[in-house]
Amino acid sequence: MAGHKPFDYSKWDNIEISDDEEDCHPNIDKASWFRMKHRSRVEREDQEEAEKKALVAENETDAKRLKEASDIAEKREIKERIMERSERLEYMERNKKWNVDNICQTASEHTIVSGRGADGSELVGGLKMGPTSEKEAVMSYAQFVEKHEEALEDFLQTVDPDETKKKIHERGDVLLHEHAQSYFLLSCLEDEMNGYPEKMRRAARNSQILSHITELATSMRRHPRDVVLPFFSRIAEPSYKAGFDQAVEGFVERIQKRAVDKRKEMEKDQVELSKEERVGPGGLDPVEVFESLPKSMQEAFEAKDTQMLQVALEAMPIQEAKHHMDRCEASGLWVSNKDAPDDDDDDDDDNSTAAAGSPAAEDSTHPDPAADA
Repeated sequence: MAGHKPFDYSKWDNIEISDDEEDCHPNIDKASWFRMKHRSRVEREDQEEAEKKALVAENETDAKRLKEASDIAEKREIKERIMERSERLEYMERNKKWNVDNICQTASEHTIVSGRGADGSELVGGLKMGPTSEKEAVMSYAQFVEKHEEALEDFLQTVDPDETKKKIHERGDVLLHEHAQSYFLLSCLEDEMNGYPEKMRRAARNSQILSHITELATSMRRHPRDVVLPFFSRIAEPSYKAGFDQAVEGFVERIQKRAVDKRKEMEKDQVELSKEERVGPGGLDPVEVFESLPKSMQEAFEAKDTQMLQVALEAMPIQEAKHHMDRCEASGLWVSNKDAPDDDDDDDDDNSTAAAGSPAAEDSTHPDPAADA
């Protein structure tokens, strides 16, 4: 099989996870750390995308000029510029950071319709009829999402009505579950807050389909699976479809309003935090100090890499490096254990640690539905 090109696994070496807890210092609030990493990633991706578009546009312009040029020297110069930009584009693609939003794309889709539906008398995964405590409710939701997230996300992105109907028949025991409704609500809110209105509207429509099926089943005193076909038959009628579309728009408006309120709550929390808790031992705000640091030091703090920080400091004049480190220590970004014995060389990592605590956009995980919805 020498003619087959081996699969390129290199992109798996460059995966970036915004909510990875391993690199979060124990003294730093995890939610703030996740938000900072997520914001940094989004901003970097936007900058890279803008640069790629600019390079492609310049290459297209030069390609047209190359066709019209007659002077050999001019042609050579244009070709060199195109080659230089192409190499830059190739380098950016080769060193691209992968994350949950861009690591995969749909190559093909198919639907398998099961011969016999799940037993409607049992809940998914053998869950109890209802949690007996708030803690149990949170745990059961988390377990449900962990087990069925792939099916839930697949349904949210379905566009074709026939495919939607088939998936409800195929996985109705999951999609019509109470926890699924909470997941869909949080997904819509998350998409709206992250700036994906089209994705939010598609998810909102599919969520409302399930809500209407559940309501119709309740009014008819039937199992939801029994009213899937009647629902899709009724929605084909103009009068009923108009009512459904209106309900979807109402749901979308509530999501948009909630997203606005949620942003205000986050901003208010951040202001309160900056006044009461953020100031470091030396009286400086770690957010302001972090944002004032040179790019190389910011990257070192974000990566939790003391070696990177050392290299960044060595590249500066001594007074400048001392100035930045004094501010980092005064704000709490750099914590130095001055009480540790000097001869304990093996515990250097415990004597001084670097941490960044600047705020960022809302992370992309699904928390307890009661917290955000």
